[in-house]
Parts: sequence; C-alpha cells; structure tokens
Amino acid sequence: MKQKIDNNKYFYWGLTIFSIVAFAILFFFVLYRWEVIISGLIKFLKIFTPFGVGFIIAYLLNPIIKYMESRVFNKLGKKVCKKEENAYKFSRFASIIVSTLILVLILVGFFSFIIPEILRSIDTMIANIPDYLNNIESWILTAFENKPELEELILDNYDDIYDYIISYINSGNIPSVDSIIGNISNGLVTIFKAIYNIVLGYIVAIYLLLGKEKFLAQAKKLLYTVVKPNKAFIILDNLRYTDKIFGGFLIGKMIDSLIIGIICFAFMLLLNMPYPLLLAVIVGITNIIPYFGPIIGAVPCALLILLVSPSKCLTFIIFIIILQQFDGNVLGPKILGNKTGLQSFWVLFSIIVFGGLFGFIGMLFGVPLFAIIYSFFNGVCERRLAACELPLATDDYKKINYIDPETNKPVYYPVK
Repeated sequence: MKQKIDNNKYFYWGLTIFSIVAFAILFFFVLYRWEVIISGLIKFLKIFTPFGVGFIIAYLLNPIIKYMESRVFNKLGKKVCKKEENAYKFSRFASIIVSTLILVLILVGFFSFIIPEILRSIDTMIANIPDYLNNIESWILTAFENKPELEELILDNYDDIYDYIISYINSGNIPSVDSIIGNISNGLVTIFKAIYNIVLGYIVAIYLLLGKEKFLAQAKKLLYTVVKPNKAFIILDNLRYTDKIFGGFLIGKMIDSLIIGIICFAFMLLLNMPYPLLLAVIVGITNIIPYFGPIIGAVPCALLILLVSPSKCLTFIIFIIILQQFDGNVLGPKILGNKTGLQSFWVLFSIIVFGGLFGFIGMLFGVPLFAIIYSFFNGVCERRLAACELPLATDDYKKINYIDPETNKPVYYPVK
C-alpha cells in the first residue's frame, strides 16, 4: 500500500515537472516565433472571415425577419400551407427574401445616388476653395471696417494662411475625384476579395437564419454538457443581456441617426444650404456616437458652411442645437429608451476610453461593450453579497456606515 502511494506521488511529481517544461518550451516558442504565430492567426482569420461576415449579416437582419414573420408571413403561411411545418418554412423563407430585397434596395440607392453626389460635392468644394477664401476676406473687411488696427492684424495672418492653402492646392497634394477613383481602380483585388467575403457571408447568413433555432439549441446543449446548470444559467443570462444591449442599442441608434440625417437633409434643402447631402451624411453618421457625436459632426459642417456663407453658418449652428435637443429629449428616448442602463458619467467614460483605444469603432461600440462589462461585475457583486446576506441595492449603502465583522450585519449612520 505504501509503495502504491509512493508511486502515485512520483507520478504526480513527474507530471508536474513535465507540465512545467512543456509550458516553458511553449512560452519560448511564442516569444521567439511570434511572427509565425501572428501570420498563422491572420491566415486563420482570413479563412473564417465569411463566417464572421455571415454572422454579422444574420444578426442585423434577424430583427427585420422576426418582425416580418410575426406581422405578415406567419398568417399568410397558415393560409397558403396546410401543414404547420410547411407554413413555418414558408414564413421564414419569405421573410429572408423580403429582408434581402430591402437590403439590396438600400445598398443600390446608397451607391447609385448618395456616393456619386458626395464625390461631386467634394470635388466642387475643392475647386471653389479660392472663392471661399475670398468670401472670408470680404467678410473680415466688412466686419472690422471700423477697427483698422484689428483688421490689419487679422488680414496679415489671413494672407499667410491664404497663400499657404493656395500653394497647397496648386501643388496637387489634394486628391481630386479622378485620382480617388484611380486609387479605387488600383485596388480591384481588394474589392473583389471583399465582395467574395460578403457574398459568401450572405450565403452563410441565410443558413444561419434558416436554422437559427436548431443552432441555438445545439449551443445550449453543448453548454449544459460542459458546465453545471447554475453556471450555465449565469452564462445564458449574460448572453441574453449582451444581445439585448447590442441589438437594442446599435440598431436603435442607427435608426435614430438615419432619421436625424433625413431631417438635416430636408432642412438644408429648405434653406438652400451648400452641400446638403454631404453635410447631412456627416451629421447622420457622427450622430451614432453618443454625447460627442453631434459635436464631431457639427464642427466640420459649420466650418464648410462658413467658407461659403458666414450668415448661413450661424443658422446651421442654431438648427443643430435645436435638432440635438429634439434627438436627446424626444426622438432618442422614444427609440432607445435606456437600453444600456449606464449613468451619464460611465457613458462619457466608455466613449473616451474606448475611443482613445480603438478610434471611431471604439466610440461606436464602447457604450454597449462597457454596459456589458459593468453588468457582469455588478452580477458578480450581487451574487457575493447575496451569499453573505447583505443588501443588494446601491442606495442602501448610502445609509450604511460599515459592516460589523463579527455579526456580519450592516451598521447604519445615525438618523439626523
């Protein structure tokens, strides 16, 4: 018996030593063959890119398909098909077809009308820069005609800026629309690869959408196989919350920003503002970013209008302030509600941190991502507090002075 115990002891010692040596070898391989690992990871990601694209397409189309099924095709399927299974297949397939047509129409409209118009606006804006600079000079002369000293100071600096901008334009450093199109033509291989991934990704998305219930059931079955039911419940609860945050916030924010962009476009057409479509697209896209989005979009738009007409610039700034008040107090809450559940400080924190780390993408996804992280840690805290039979509500801790280490009971501040 003693010999058996010794043998087990030596076996575990040998296994431990082997694990340490294997880990050390793996560590040094990773350290000295980092380029090989990175290239292998990039190759792996390229292979699975269509699946990633397909998942994103399926996730974005899923709310539209669910809406189509519940409002239109479930009833129609029951009338057309006698068997319930055939009615379900008809409803799902018809919803996918209609959703695809909607997506194709949006893309065709975007690339047929919006992109060419934006390119024309950019080309016109670049060609008219000298005229815009002359407009600013005339405005300065009019505004400061009674203050010659200040006028002279501003014009001296303005002349230097004017000469620099004109020389920069004449140098050919600013690309024209033709050169932009030429650069796009030179990147045809990249474009074809992107089209290939999108087409293949869409095929993957169709399969995912057709069998999403079965795929979810298989994933749930695997989860319960790997972890205990109580842990699986926590994981599923977090995944549902993640879906609620990302689906609700991002899709809602996109709809909200689309409406804001359309309102901005209509206003700019009504008041004969310059480059209405270009500036409306900028305002709409940047509006996706909470808090800083309106400022990020309004500043360059106001500067562009200022080049053409300073008086219209002031009108535009007033309109943007009114529009964002409408969005923040009426339209946004109506569409989004409080999807993230974050305080304003944490929203600001997530935008600054994730924006600093990942740029525009970080500013876009930072709020829902931080909401998920915040919810996860909040859940961990609440489970531990519940195990210790301590209060869960944050407001309760405003009244608590400390927790007695002997009785494990809260001691409250004296009532004033």
